Amino acid sequence: MTLEERIITVLQENLEKRPEIKLTSRLAEDLHVDSLDKMMIIGALEDEFSTTIDEDDFADVLTVNDIVERIKSRQG
Repeated sequence: MTLEERIITVLQENLEKRPEIKLTSRLAEDLHVDSLDKMMIIGALEDEFSTTIDEDDFADVLTVNDIVERIKSRQG
């Protein structure tokens, strides 16, 4: 499974009953992610990738692809 697929799977598991999730999906506008959802997503990403994520590091994330790029940069 690719990094992108893993991230989309994490989002699908945490955002039930949301529209289809694509790399271009905007978190707030398309997926209706609120602050609680964001905290749940960060926790799930931490579990999935065995890392610690500071909420501030994800404050300016707008799309699913932004999450992918942020995780890629953490993995070196």
